[in-house]
Amino acid sequence: MSSTKAYWFDRIEAQNNSRLAKLLGITEDELEQISYDIDGDYSNDGLLYGYVVQFDNDNDPSIMAKIDGLTSGSYVSLSQWELEDPEEDELEWELDNSEQLEMFNKQLAEIPALLQIETTQSAQFSLLVMLHAHVVSTLEHFLLTTFIHCVTSSDKLTRKLIETDPEFGNRKFTVNEIYAQHSNIKSTVATYLKGIIFHDMRKVKPMYAEVLACDFGDISWLFRAVRLRHDCVHRAGYEKDGKSVTVSVESIKELVKNCRELAEKIDTHVQELDSE
Repeated sequence: MSSTKAYWFDRIEAQNNSRLAKLLGITEDELEQISYDIDGDYSNDGLLYGYVVQFDNDNDPSIMAKIDGLTSGSYVSLSQWELEDPEEDELEWELDNSEQLEMFNKQLAEIPALLQIETTQSAQFSLLVMLHAHVVSTLEHFLLTTFIHCVTSSDKLTRKLIETDPEFGNRKFTVNEIYAQHSNIKSTVATYLKGIIFHDMRKVKPMYAEVLACDFGDISWLFRAVRLRHDCVHRAGYEKDGKSVTVSVESIKELVKNCRELAEKIDTHVQELDSE
Protein backbone atom coordinates (compact mmCIF):
# COMPACT_ATOMS: atom_id res chain seq x y z
CA MET A 1 0.00 0.00 0.00
CA SER A 2 1.37 3.42 -0.91
CA SER A 3 2.05 5.94 1.86
CA THR A 4 -0.64 8.21 0.39
CA LYS A 5 -3.32 5.53 0.62
CA ALA A 6 -2.12 4.43 4.06
CA TYR A 7 -2.39 8.03 5.19
CA TRP A 8 -6.01 8.22 4.09
CA PHE A 9 -7.01 4.99 5.80
CA ASP A 10 -5.29 6.18 8.98
CA ARG A 11 -7.15 9.48 8.68
CA ILE A 12 -10.51 7.74 8.24
CA GLU A 13 -9.84 5.58 11.30
CA ALA A 14 -8.83 8.64 13.34
CA GLN A 15 -12.01 10.49 12.33
CA ASN A 16 -14.12 7.45 13.23
CA ASN A 17 -12.45 7.26 16.65
CA SER A 18 -13.02 10.98 17.19
CA ARG A 19 -16.72 10.62 16.31
CA LEU A 20 -17.17 7.62 18.59
CA ALA A 21 -15.45 9.36 21.52
CA LYS A 22 -17.80 12.34 21.19
CA LEU A 23 -20.85 10.07 21.04
CA LEU A 24 -19.72 8.31 24.21
CA GLY A 25 -18.92 11.56 26.01
CA ILE A 26 -15.26 10.77 26.62
CA THR A 27 -11.97 11.99 25.16
CA GLU A 28 -10.11 10.24 22.35
CA ASP A 29 -7.30 9.48 24.80
CA GLU A 30 -9.78 7.79 27.15
CA LEU A 31 -11.25 5.82 24.24
CA GLU A 32 -7.80 4.46 23.43
CA GLN A 33 -7.44 3.20 27.00
CA ILE A 34 -10.50 0.94 26.94
CA SER A 35 -11.36 -2.20 24.97
CA TYR A 36 -14.58 -2.64 23.02
CA ASP A 37 -16.20 -4.26 20.00
CA ILE A 38 -18.74 -2.74 17.63
CA ASP A 39 -21.41 -5.05 16.20
CA GLY A 40 -24.37 -4.40 13.95
CA ASP A 41 -27.86 -4.64 15.49
CA TYR A 42 -29.90 -6.51 12.87
CA SER A 43 -33.53 -7.58 12.65
CA ASN A 44 -34.45 -11.18 11.87
CA ASP A 45 -34.72 -10.34 8.16
CA GLY A 46 -31.30 -8.70 8.04
CA LEU A 47 -32.32 -5.03 8.37
CA LEU A 48 -29.65 -2.95 10.11
CA TYR A 49 -31.19 -1.05 13.03
CA GLY A 50 -27.98 0.45 14.35
CA TYR A 51 -24.82 -0.52 16.23
CA VAL A 52 -23.96 -1.86 19.67
CA VAL A 53 -20.67 -0.86 21.33
CA GLN A 54 -19.85 -3.73 23.71
CA PHE A 55 -17.21 -2.98 26.36
CA ASP A 56 -14.87 -5.48 28.03
CA ASN A 57 -15.37 -6.18 31.72
CA ASP A 58 -11.85 -5.20 32.79
CA ASN A 59 -11.93 -1.59 31.52
CA ASP A 60 -10.97 1.31 33.80
CA PRO A 61 -14.07 1.99 35.98
CA SER A 62 -13.32 5.73 36.11
CA ILE A 63 -13.55 5.98 32.32
CA MET A 64 -16.58 3.71 32.09
CA ALA A 65 -18.40 5.94 34.58
CA LYS A 66 -18.15 8.86 32.14
CA ILE A 67 -19.73 7.05 29.17
CA ASP A 68 -23.10 8.41 28.08
CA GLY A 69 -25.94 5.96 27.53
CA LEU A 70 -24.17 3.01 29.14
CA THR A 71 -26.66 0.16 29.58
CA SER A 72 -26.20 -2.59 32.16
CA GLY A 73 -22.67 -1.29 32.64
CA SER A 74 -21.51 -3.04 29.48
CA TYR A 75 -22.84 -1.60 26.23
CA VAL A 76 -24.11 1.48 24.37
CA SER A 77 -26.62 1.42 21.50
CA LEU A 78 -26.09 3.85 18.62
CA SER A 79 -28.20 4.56 15.57
CA GLN A 80 -26.86 3.78 12.12
CA TRP A 81 -26.69 7.48 11.27
CA GLU A 82 -24.73 8.45 14.39
CA LEU A 83 -21.82 6.18 13.65
CA GLU A 84 -21.67 6.25 9.85
CA ASP A 85 -20.37 9.04 7.63
CA PRO A 86 -21.45 8.58 3.97
CA GLU A 87 -18.59 10.73 2.66
CA GLU A 88 -15.99 8.69 4.52
CA ASP A 89 -17.58 5.43 3.37
CA GLU A 90 -17.48 6.67 -0.21
CA LEU A 91 -13.86 7.79 0.10
CA GLU A 92 -12.82 4.46 1.59
CA TRP A 93 -14.46 2.66 -1.34
CA GLU A 94 -12.73 4.94 -3.85
CA LEU A 95 -9.34 4.35 -2.24
CA ASP A 96 -9.59 0.60 -1.90
CA ASN A 97 -11.75 -0.50 -4.83
CA SER A 98 -9.91 -1.46 -8.02
CA GLU A 99 -12.92 -2.62 -10.04
CA GLN A 100 -14.20 0.69 -11.37
CA LEU A 101 -14.99 -0.70 -14.82
CA GLU A 102 -17.04 -3.53 -13.31
CA MET A 103 -19.10 -1.02 -11.32
CA PHE A 104 -19.47 1.17 -14.41
CA ASN A 105 -20.82 -1.74 -16.47
CA LYS A 106 -23.18 -2.74 -13.68
CA GLN A 107 -24.61 0.79 -13.53
CA LEU A 108 -25.34 0.74 -17.27
CA ALA A 109 -26.52 -2.88 -17.49
CA GLU A 110 -30.26 -2.15 -17.38
CA ILE A 111 -30.28 0.68 -19.93
CA PRO A 112 -31.24 -1.59 -22.91
CA ALA A 113 -34.22 -3.01 -21.00
CA LEU A 114 -35.38 0.45 -19.93
CA LEU A 115 -35.25 1.67 -23.52
CA GLN A 116 -37.69 -1.06 -24.52
CA ILE A 117 -40.42 0.09 -22.14
CA GLU A 118 -43.58 0.97 -24.04
CA THR A 119 -45.33 4.04 -22.66
CA THR A 120 -46.79 7.38 -23.68
CA GLN A 121 -44.75 9.88 -25.66
CA SER A 122 -44.51 12.33 -22.75
CA ALA A 123 -43.55 9.59 -20.29
CA GLN A 124 -40.89 8.31 -22.68
CA PHE A 125 -39.42 11.80 -22.96
CA SER A 126 -39.10 11.97 -19.18
CA LEU A 127 -37.52 8.51 -19.12
CA LEU A 128 -35.00 9.44 -21.81
CA VAL A 129 -34.12 12.65 -19.96
CA MET A 130 -33.41 10.67 -16.80
CA LEU A 131 -31.43 8.03 -18.68
CA HIS A 132 -29.24 10.64 -20.37
CA ALA A 133 -28.40 12.18 -17.00
CA HIS A 134 -27.78 8.72 -15.53
CA VAL A 135 -25.37 7.65 -18.27
CA VAL A 136 -23.31 10.84 -18.08
CA SER A 137 -23.19 10.69 -14.27
CA THR A 138 -22.08 7.06 -14.45
CA LEU A 139 -19.13 7.96 -16.65
CA GLU A 140 -18.21 10.89 -14.39
CA HIS A 141 -18.21 8.57 -11.39
CA PHE A 142 -15.96 6.15 -13.27
CA LEU A 143 -13.54 8.95 -14.16
CA LEU A 144 -13.45 10.18 -10.55
CA THR A 145 -13.00 6.82 -8.82
CA THR A 146 -10.46 5.56 -11.35
CA PHE A 147 -8.33 8.68 -11.00
CA ILE A 148 -8.47 8.74 -7.19
CA HIS A 149 -7.62 5.05 -6.97
CA CYS A 150 -4.65 5.37 -9.34
CA VAL A 151 -3.19 8.49 -7.74
CA THR A 152 -3.62 7.45 -4.11
CA SER A 153 -2.07 4.05 -4.89
CA SER A 154 1.14 5.62 -6.15
CA ASP A 155 3.43 8.14 -4.48
CA LYS A 156 4.94 8.80 -7.91
CA LEU A 157 1.54 9.75 -9.38
CA THR A 158 0.68 11.81 -6.32
CA ARG A 159 3.82 13.84 -6.85
CA LYS A 160 3.08 14.14 -10.56
CA LEU A 161 -0.38 15.53 -9.80
CA ILE A 162 1.08 18.16 -7.49
CA GLU A 163 3.73 19.20 -9.99
CA THR A 164 1.47 19.39 -13.06
CA ASP A 165 -1.89 20.65 -11.79
CA PRO A 166 -2.29 24.43 -12.22
CA GLU A 167 -4.52 24.73 -9.14
CA PHE A 168 -1.53 24.10 -6.91
CA GLY A 169 0.33 26.96 -8.57
CA ASN A 170 -2.25 29.36 -7.15
CA ARG A 171 -1.76 28.21 -3.57
CA LYS A 172 0.16 30.30 -1.02
CA PHE A 173 2.99 27.80 -0.85
CA THR A 174 5.43 26.43 -3.38
CA VAL A 175 5.96 22.82 -4.36
CA ASN A 176 9.28 22.87 -2.51
CA GLU A 177 7.52 24.03 0.64
CA ILE A 178 4.99 21.22 0.30
CA TYR A 179 7.68 18.59 0.07
CA ALA A 180 9.43 20.05 3.07
CA GLN A 181 6.40 18.99 5.07
CA HIS A 182 5.59 15.53 3.76
CA SER A 183 2.53 14.97 5.93
CA ASN A 184 0.89 18.06 4.45
CA ILE A 185 1.30 16.76 0.90
CA LYS A 186 -1.09 13.89 1.38
CA SER A 187 -3.70 15.97 3.15
CA THR A 188 -3.58 18.70 0.51
CA VAL A 189 -3.71 16.30 -2.44
CA ALA A 190 -6.47 14.08 -1.08
CA THR A 191 -8.65 17.03 -0.12
CA TYR A 192 -8.14 18.56 -3.54
CA LEU A 193 -9.07 15.35 -5.37
CA LYS A 194 -12.35 15.12 -3.48
CA GLY A 195 -13.15 18.71 -4.41
CA ILE A 196 -12.58 18.39 -8.15
CA ILE A 197 -15.71 18.84 -10.26
CA PHE A 198 -15.42 15.81 -12.53
CA HIS A 199 -18.09 16.94 -14.98
CA ASP A 200 -15.79 19.79 -16.01
CA MET A 201 -14.00 17.99 -18.84
CA ARG A 202 -11.79 21.04 -19.35
CA LYS A 203 -10.09 19.97 -16.10
CA VAL A 204 -10.47 16.22 -16.28
CA LYS A 205 -9.11 15.54 -19.78
CA PRO A 206 -5.76 17.34 -19.27
CA MET A 207 -5.45 15.93 -15.75
CA TYR A 208 -5.68 12.38 -17.09
CA ALA A 209 -3.22 13.24 -19.85
CA GLU A 210 -0.63 14.90 -17.62
CA VAL A 211 -0.78 12.64 -14.56
CA LEU A 212 -1.74 9.24 -16.02
CA ALA A 213 -0.47 9.83 -19.58
CA CYS A 214 -3.94 8.81 -20.77
CA ASP A 215 -5.19 10.58 -23.90
CA PHE A 216 -8.99 10.58 -24.23
CA GLY A 217 -8.81 11.48 -27.90
CA ASP A 218 -11.75 13.36 -29.43
CA ILE A 219 -14.45 13.63 -26.79
CA SER A 220 -16.49 16.44 -28.33
CA TRP A 221 -19.48 14.10 -27.99
CA LEU A 222 -18.94 14.05 -24.22
CA PHE A 223 -18.74 17.83 -23.96
CA ARG A 224 -22.11 18.01 -25.74
CA ALA A 225 -23.57 15.30 -23.54
CA VAL A 226 -22.46 17.10 -20.37
CA ARG A 227 -24.04 20.36 -21.53
CA LEU A 228 -27.28 18.55 -22.36
CA ARG A 229 -27.17 16.77 -18.99
CA HIS A 230 -27.31 20.18 -17.31
CA ASP A 231 -30.72 20.86 -18.89
CA CYS A 232 -31.86 17.33 -18.04
CA VAL A 233 -30.97 17.71 -14.36
CA HIS A 234 -31.76 21.35 -13.65
CA ARG A 235 -34.78 21.92 -15.91
CA ALA A 236 -36.09 18.36 -16.34
CA GLY A 237 -35.20 18.28 -20.03
CA TYR A 238 -35.92 21.85 -21.10
CA GLU A 239 -33.63 24.64 -22.24
CA LYS A 240 -33.74 28.18 -20.86
CA ASP A 241 -36.17 29.28 -23.57
CA GLY A 242 -38.58 26.46 -22.73
CA LYS A 243 -37.67 24.30 -25.70
CA SER A 244 -37.34 20.58 -24.95
CA VAL A 245 -33.91 19.00 -25.37
CA THR A 246 -33.30 16.51 -28.14
CA VAL A 247 -33.07 12.99 -26.73
CA SER A 248 -34.11 9.70 -28.28
CA VAL A 249 -33.69 5.96 -27.90
CA GLU A 250 -30.95 6.10 -30.52
CA SER A 251 -29.16 9.02 -28.85
CA ILE A 252 -29.07 7.12 -25.54
CA LYS A 253 -27.75 3.98 -27.25
CA GLU A 254 -25.04 6.03 -28.97
CA LEU A 255 -24.12 7.74 -25.70
CA VAL A 256 -23.83 4.42 -23.89
CA LYS A 257 -21.65 3.04 -26.71
CA ASN A 258 -19.32 6.04 -26.61
CA CYS A 259 -19.08 5.97 -22.81
CA ARG A 260 -18.28 2.27 -22.78
CA GLU A 261 -15.55 2.68 -25.37
CA LEU A 262 -13.94 5.52 -23.42
CA ALA A 263 -14.17 3.68 -20.09
CA GLU A 264 -12.67 0.51 -21.57
CA LYS A 265 -9.87 2.52 -23.17
CA ILE A 266 -9.06 4.18 -19.83
CA ASP A 267 -9.25 0.88 -17.94
CA THR A 268 -6.86 -0.80 -20.38
CA HIS A 269 -4.40 2.08 -19.95
CA VAL A 270 -4.68 1.98 -16.16
CA GLN A 271 -4.08 -1.78 -16.05
CA GLU A 272 -0.91 -1.23 -18.04
CA LEU A 273 0.21 1.41 -15.52
CA ASP A 274 -0.35 -1.05 -12.66
CA SER A 275 1.79 -3.67 -14.37
CA GLU A 276 4.77 -1.36 -14.88
